[in-house]
Amino acid sequence: MVTNVKAIQKLLVLLGIALAPAAFAQQAPQYSQYIFNELVVNPAYAGSKEILSINGTYRTQWTGLQGAPTSQTLSVDGPTGHKSLGWGVHLLNDEIGAQSQTSAYGALSTRIRLSRYADLALGVAAGASQYVLDGTRLDPGSEMPDQAIPEGRVAQVLPDLKIGAFFNTERYYAGLSVANLIPFKDDKTEIATPRRHYFLSSGYVFDINRDVRLKPSILIKEDFRSPTSVDLNAFVLLYNRLWLGASYRTAVPMFTSQEMKQLDKRNAIALITQIYATKKLRIGYSYDISLNELKNYSSHEVSVGYYFLKKKYGRILTPRNL
Repeated sequence: MVTNVKAIQKLLVLLGIALAPAAFAQQAPQYSQYIFNELVVNPAYAGSKEILSINGTYRTQWTGLQGAPTSQTLSVDGPTGHKSLGWGVHLLNDEIGAQSQTSAYGALSTRIRLSRYADLALGVAAGASQYVLDGTRLDPGSEMPDQAIPEGRVAQVLPDLKIGAFFNTERYYAGLSVANLIPFKDDKTEIATPRRHYFLSSGYVFDINRDVRLKPSILIKEDFRSPTSVDLNAFVLLYNRLWLGASYRTAVPMFTSQEMKQLDKRNAIALITQIYATKKLRIGYSYDISLNELKNYSSHEVSVGYYFLKKKYGRILTPRNL
């Protein structure tokens, strides 16, 4: 067992060195509870709940494994004085081994009323990300040539642009977004251009009875070079207060070579719960179990959401289930 652990840790280090220039291009931060705050993947979601909301997430992946990913995100979004405009701010910090990313985005969205119960939102987010590769944290021994490792800490700030569309009714939603739209390349640095990512999401809310609702959903993440990431989710809402659900995450090799099919296989199951402690406060937790060589290392994610409820037309606006 100890030998296997050391082998996995060594593999992560070697892969981080060998793929350092391309790692940011191949990876997007992983979340299990994005379904409760899709602003992290789609700028068109900004203001969709029609109330001011604050959401924070902390994720630690493969707990106990040296160099394993950790992520923190904070977002704020809400409506503007104009009923069809929404705004949002998204902050992100992501770290894996010797690599890290710190990002800040501002988002704007506009909603188009298609019918009494259907809206289409279009959104854009602009921001910048600082990418860091810390060569002092890499120790390849004699396995890799020294020239593959930067002598110190290498950092670079790159602009970023995201666009998205989000359609929803009272029960159904579908979203499409694209991140890393600004191309950038500098052969003089060890840090490569972040790869363009595409996100497609969809879900529906079924009424089982007066107190129970079922919400299946899907998220597809694609960059056309790594295996396609697919999340299949199913949640039950009890008494409009407690969410219980699970996600199955897999990698579908649609646009990759046979070697990458095996390298990036990352099946996992996440058990997720969300509870409204009050009408304004939401607390969530997910427990992820890998279905591969990392099955002995669990992942944990904690989220907190706070909603500033308000009255409209004599009624209290509350967070929508979509």
